[in-house]
Amino acid sequence: THEDHEATTRGILASRKTLESLDEMAPQFAHQTSMGMTSQHSEHVCQSASVTASVCHTASRPMSFQRSGSRTTAKDRKSGLFGFTDKDSIKTKVRAAMLKDRNKPDYYHREGLAQWIARHSVFDHITLVVIALNAIWIWIDTDFNAADTFVEAETHFQVVEHLFCTYFTLEILVRFAAFRRKRDGLKDGWFVFDSLLVVLMIFETWILLLVTVIRNKGPLDLGFGDASVLRLFRLLRLSRLLRMMRSLPELMILVKGMLTAMRSVLYVICLLAIITYVFAIALTQLSKGTTMHETYFNHVPSSMYSLLVHGTFLDDLSGFCNDIRDESPVCLVLVFAFVALACCTVMNMLIGVLCEVVSSTAATEKEEILTQVVSERMQSIIGTLDNDSNNYISYEEFRKIMNYPEALQALEDVGVDPVHIVDFAELWFFDEGIPVQQSFECFMEMVLDLRSSNTATVRDVKHLWLETKQKFVQSSVGMEELRAQMTGIDARTKRVEDKMDVLLGEFRKFTKACGGSTASSPTNQTSPSSVTLVSSSDDNILQRFKPRGTLG
Repeated sequence: THEDHEATTRGILASRKTLESLDEMAPQFAHQTSMGMTSQHSEHVCQSASVTASVCHTASRPMSFQRSGSRTTAKDRKSGLFGFTDKDSIKTKVRAAMLKDRNKPDYYHREGLAQWIARHSVFDHITLVVIALNAIWIWIDTDFNAADTFVEAETHFQVVEHLFCTYFTLEILVRFAAFRRKRDGLKDGWFVFDSLLVVLMIFETWILLLVTVIRNKGPLDLGFGDASVLRLFRLLRLSRLLRMMRSLPELMILVKGMLTAMRSVLYVICLLAIITYVFAIALTQLSKGTTMHETYFNHVPSSMYSLLVHGTFLDDLSGFCNDIRDESPVCLVLVFAFVALACCTVMNMLIGVLCEVVSSTAATEKEEILTQVVSERMQSIIGTLDNDSNNYISYEEFRKIMNYPEALQALEDVGVDPVHIVDFAELWFFDEGIPVQQSFECFMEMVLDLRSSNTATVRDVKHLWLETKQKFVQSSVGMEELRAQMTGIDARTKRVEDKMDVLLGEFRKFTKACGGSTASSPTNQTSPSSVTLVSSSDDNILQRFKPRGTLG
């Protein structure tokens, strides 16, 4: 009917306008997707495609362009080439290892009095104070306790030793009770080390005393020859001071720097030994028949000792050089060359190596310390806000975290601007407009990446390039899907226009038939003006329903 024809024409025009708008938005769609398309642009494209699909309802299969399609494609790509899934799992494990609290084992009970005491910072601080007092007491005991054995010591010395032994024993028992599986105590190196020290202390303080009382005789002879040798085992208690280093980060930096530099120091010492050996051989041969040969260069080991003491450590260098100058100027030149190589070059090189290694270690340790401090503060805050207790952070939980002054202060302490974190929240907690949750380890890594002290590296540029390339590939896939759907719309529009041509042809025939029957009727003769009116009306209708061509 006439109304159906008008509705079809309006549908064709609406679909044409929609396709033209999609065609105009295609470059913008590709650009926005490659640079991170916002949710508003993506929704606009989806709505336009949905309108086109609803207009062309005559298609055999409804068209639907949804964001989940490209999302699935990206997910399939992640699990395919290059094994992105495996890389993400490995990075998660690395982050967990970096953010793990090294001072408190993970194999403690989650509930109970023993684990609460063992995890509490006050318990650690009290233990460190007792260790320091025990180290001072060993000094007092060494100077003022004249007894050879513990049994023969005066009462006040025994009382103090019993107090120390009691506390350290209780400490070990509490830590042992805190383990979820008792055999996991063997995995904690500090627990094993402290347990051995406590066993030695119990043996010296209680077992020997108990055996002596049972025998009801003099001190027990253990076959050491001298009873004072037994007291030397008390020096092992001083090794407990190593635990105090964990509370002094700067001291740990120096110790770790020394341990890290041991290999480099060994190579420098080998170089110094080679130089000393070569010059010792030369001076031993050149000094034969002189007085300095008998004094300094009698044989190669003696020559190496003289060069090491006088030429490297510069002990009485002037007297050493004066004795050589009086007898052999050639040997004096060799000594000067050795001093220049060994003392001025190799030893300064050793100092430079130590400084370089210690500075690198200090930077690494400070990084770990900052990570640990911030993670501890943030984890305590997140623990109170994590309603579902899944160790994941949502956008709503993130907004609550930003309301905590403690969290903001912790971020400022490590050089992170909280305002920048708010700016990046949409990027972290939304994926193409869909809310996502981040694990605690991943969240802390992203937060620490925003420190103002961080500098861009080649790795950062490569990572940005990979992210951009991945987004571009996803946009290309989306554009291919959009192009295929637009092609289907074009084909359906072409079929509608073909049907319109057929309908217009039938309408033209119907109009001519009506005009012919009216002209041939004797009773209803029409005037020329009426015929012209019909022809004009026919032309207007034809012009109204004239096809405008297919989409290019």
